[in-house]
Amino acid sequence: MPAHSKAKAEELPPPPPSASLNGPAVDFIRREYDAHQRSPSSVPAPNRAVSIAKSLVTYGKKSCPPSLVSELISSTVDLALLAPRSETVPANSALSLTLELCSQTTFDTAGLVPGLDFLLYRGLLRLPSSDDTIRARATTLCGDVVSRMGDVQEDGIIEEETFDLVYEALFPRLDDKNVAVRSAAVSACSMLQDSGDAEDELTKKLMYMCSHDTSPVVRAAATKACVVTKYTLPTIICRVRDVSNSVRVAALDVLKNQVDCRLMTDLERVVVLRSGLTPRCEVTYLAASRMLCCGWLKSLGYSLLNLLKLLDVANNEAECALVIKAIIAAPTNATLKELSSNEVKAYNAALNNPIEVNNLTIESALLLRVKVDNLKDSAVHENKKQELVEELMPDTPVICSMITKHLGRYVEAALKQDEDADEDADEDEEEDLDDSFVCLQLLKLARNADFADESGRKQMLSLLNRMLCSGQSPDELVEPSIRALAVAHQTEAEYIQRIQDIIAEVSDYDAESEDGDANDAAFRQLRIVSVVGVVLEHTKRNLEDPQIASLSDTILPAFASADAVVREAAVICLGKYTLLGLNAAMEFRPLLLGMVNNVEEETSIRAQALLAMSDLAMLWPVMLEETDAMDMSTCQMNKVSLPELLTSFLDNAQGPMVVIAAEICCKLMMMGRIQDNTTLAKLVVTYFDPLFSSRIEAAKASKEGEEGEEGEEEENLAKDVAAASQKQLEADTDDATAVGSPIRLQQMLSLFFNAFVTLRGGEHMGNATMEVLRLVSEQWKAGGAGAEASRKSRKRNKGGDGVALDKVVSFVANSSGCYGDVALETCQYIIDESAKPGGLAGDVVKDLAKSLSGMTVEKDFIDLPLLRECGGDVENILEETGAGNKTLAKSFQKFLVCCDDALEEVVKLEKLGGGGVGNENVVVEEVAEVKEKGKAKGKAVGRKTKVLGEVQA
Repeated sequence: MPAHSKAKAEELPPPPPSASLNGPAVDFIRREYDAHQRSPSSVPAPNRAVSIAKSLVTYGKKSCPPSLVSELISSTVDLALLAPRSETVPANSALSLTLELCSQTTFDTAGLVPGLDFLLYRGLLRLPSSDDTIRARATTLCGDVVSRMGDVQEDGIIEEETFDLVYEALFPRLDDKNVAVRSAAVSACSMLQDSGDAEDELTKKLMYMCSHDTSPVVRAAATKACVVTKYTLPTIICRVRDVSNSVRVAALDVLKNQVDCRLMTDLERVVVLRSGLTPRCEVTYLAASRMLCCGWLKSLGYSLLNLLKLLDVANNEAECALVIKAIIAAPTNATLKELSSNEVKAYNAALNNPIEVNNLTIESALLLRVKVDNLKDSAVHENKKQELVEELMPDTPVICSMITKHLGRYVEAALKQDEDADEDADEDEEEDLDDSFVCLQLLKLARNADFADESGRKQMLSLLNRMLCSGQSPDELVEPSIRALAVAHQTEAEYIQRIQDIIAEVSDYDAESEDGDANDAAFRQLRIVSVVGVVLEHTKRNLEDPQIASLSDTILPAFASADAVVREAAVICLGKYTLLGLNAAMEFRPLLLGMVNNVEEETSIRAQALLAMSDLAMLWPVMLEETDAMDMSTCQMNKVSLPELLTSFLDNAQGPMVVIAAEICCKLMMMGRIQDNTTLAKLVVTYFDPLFSSRIEAAKASKEGEEGEEGEEEENLAKDVAAASQKQLEADTDDATAVGSPIRLQQMLSLFFNAFVTLRGGEHMGNATMEVLRLVSEQWKAGGAGAEASRKSRKRNKGGDGVALDKVVSFVANSSGCYGDVALETCQYIIDESAKPGGLAGDVVKDLAKSLSGMTVEKDFIDLPLLRECGGDVENILEETGAGNKTLAKSFQKFLVCCDDALEEVVKLEKLGGGGVGNENVVVEEVAEVKEKGKAKGKAVGRKTKVLGEVQA
């Protein structure tokens, strides 16, 4: 670094001697410089810096002495860095021009003109500035210089001394309080990472910022800056699900430009597409489409089938269908605008390649089915649509032939696998799944077939009849077979009659006619309730139709089955049946409640019965009333109601039952079927419990000591960002939409409270405050009763294993908007609990007082005097217990002053509005009573006394 640059680091240099100037070009530069020296305020500094920099770029290379250029560059950089925020554009322009000038290494022929090292020094010098704008500009300048240094070096490697200097200066800026500085620091540090070191501290820091920085600008910058390796890839993929559009788009752009899709795992590819191709956000969908079509598909030569092979089609049918639809829609939107015309032609040619129907794979079968469905749902004219569908659709006999072919291969492989369990069993099983999946797609495709041809229709009906009656047909083909069967019939009456014939045939099946266990009673019952369940789900009739009403006789025998799978299917089927009529719902309500209340029954069966009852309760409020139900454990009839069962599950149940009960309570409260403060309070506590999901999973564990190991694993993951991201990716494989999933419940609760307040009013939420505090405090006391709770216990509860009181109370107040009600309930809770033996722990009082300090009180709150009196009592409790400190006491005084101001406003309104002496006296007496009790203190009392004197006068 030149020695002269350090000597003049803090001030603008003096004008250079005129003897060193000559020529018209140099005169122009000198005039610019002298103008700034004579009247620096006449022209904004950044504009002057731009002018000087442009002069240097234009004339300096050939005409200026190196010493003059050095002084001018020094002045330009300082002018730009110190410019006010309003002059950001010209300041950035000046820095950019100066950077370009200093990057021209051939310019420094005599070694006298400052280069990139000088600019770096000027930027590093300003990094500790107290001004946010200067720090941000200096950080950006350092990053640009480091990037340009890497470009001008032959090997692209920065000198070690320079690297260490920049690293030590920029790393602390990643924790800067200013968003612009952090964002600039992230970009500047991108070149300082060691991509070959999995333990690189800078990379770990950027990975942490990707996920946890509060600013979406910083998270997006960190996502772009983070070097892509097998350790960082899961973190980048997780950002595709970020709450901010800009972060999601940044992650998708990184995956498009820097990641080869063939090097990703099936799970990673599917998670990216599932999260990116969401219709809820148009920006994210477009970015994901560009990544898919212009990145991944382009790298595979625009081969759709090769792309689908990378996505594990058999296990990710829904995601693959989204991919195909996005690829089909790409030519009609802005997705392909970055492709050349030849690339677009290649894209369209690959998209329109014909599919070999006689040689279907799981990929081509899905592609054919989705193409036809997409055409059916398109806005094309009906005649044109029908013509296009006919071009794609194979004839009905061909579909039947292909289903028979693949089903036969499936049955043959299954029989062979039963007989010969060798080392290739896993490969055989995979082939079985492929044939079953092809049959599934063909059956879905058959719903679009033209059944005008009677010969083809009869062939399809015969095939479907055989499949439904055969024990060798996979269970996953039952629903698509029945739906195809419905389309193939001309009337619903004929369709229902065909279903009854199939049920009768399955019931009378000869166990000796075919080999295997598929013909036993369990298979027959399971197949019957599966068929009936699909019929009931899609029928347009109700129980007034004798054909539909008679289906209950085929469901009830399955309840007596010894097979839990059959009983669960029977409960689901009966739930669908009872939805078709109130009389049926009343008739079978005791049976369903008995299943729910049977503690000896399988959890999954009890859960399905509970869900069936919740559906009935949303349709008919009478289903919430008490009724007689059989207690299977005692074989006695007891009075049972759905609300009582839900409460018991929320209090005591383990595993998915408590999750399902909470979800049902959300639905019933939104419908107005349940209006209970205790239930609402339990939902609030569940939402804030950070270990709720862990306890649910622990309840499912069967191995002794597994819970402790899981807790240790969670602690380790918290320290390892890469491992935490990988676990988050793996957790995505669990279907969060499945009922009973803790993830689904948390998502539902995040939407429920605001929707509930909007629909039902905030007063319900506010009135539940006391119950919320009671429930939360019970968790606090779990580590030590009352005031004897240990500091260690408090740290554990506050640190993540329990519920933070101040956050809960603030959430209830903000959600409900009833600050006065929440504040009054909180004050009364503190007063009541403090009066009990043992009282409240000091930490509890402190946290509750902290939550009160941040509240404002509505001036129209009806119980203002009572709230002010209770607030004074809480202040006394803080002093007596020693829970408060000076900061808390000061902030709590603001709450009391807020109450006093509200009371003062009430008195003024009474005075100015002529509300009557009676009302005025009531207010005066109430406030005076507060004063007499010694609860009102400080300036608030003085102001209030003055107002009261005016009113009394």
